[in-house]
Amino acid sequence: MAANSDAGKAVDEAATKVTDTVNRVSDAAGNAADSAAEQIAALKKQVEDLYAERDKYLSKAMDAAEGYAARASDAAQVQYEAVADRVRERPAQSILIAAAAGYILARILGR
Repeated sequence: MAANSDAGKAVDEAATKVTDTVNRVSDAAGNAADSAAEQIAALKKQVEDLYAERDKYLSKAMDAAEGYAARASDAAQVQYEAVADRVRERPAQSILIAAAAGYILARILGR
């Protein structure tokens, strides 16, 4: 009988160790899952923040580009008006300059 009680104790001890090991593995798996979920949530937050920053910088870039385009358009308009005024002031000279420019372009292009 002593052998049966020793064997029973050994089985009980082994069962206890297995149960403890299963509990530790289960806890570790739960902690790993919680940690992964937390990391995924943190990464999602970072991506959302980056998209928000990107939109902010794109908006600033668009505003700057629109400003540059408006200034270039204004400068072109001013130059156009200056040339138009010059042509009105000196029409004969303008015709001679245009003819000379046309002749030079025709010679360059081979026509």
